Amino acid sequence: MRRFTDEQGREWDTTVGRESYGMQVFLFMPLDGSGVRKALMRSDTWLDGERELDGMDEEALRERLGVSVAWEDTASM
Repeated sequence: MRRFTDEQGREWDTTVGRESYGMQVFLFMPLDGSGVRKALMRSDTWLDGERELDGMDEEALRERLGVSVAWEDTASM
């Protein structure tokens, strides 16, 4: 799990999750509880996803957050 701050100063926890069809996703959870977001990862396995997440700097995490969708959104994935 990683914690970072977005461009508006909000703090987020980010971890690796999995969609029902097996794709790995970034899960973005705001500390203020306003709603979980997700974005697809390049990784095929959870372990590779953890490595991908660990290798990202905060700017890359902010970019992925910028293209994320609401957790409930199934049409965009």
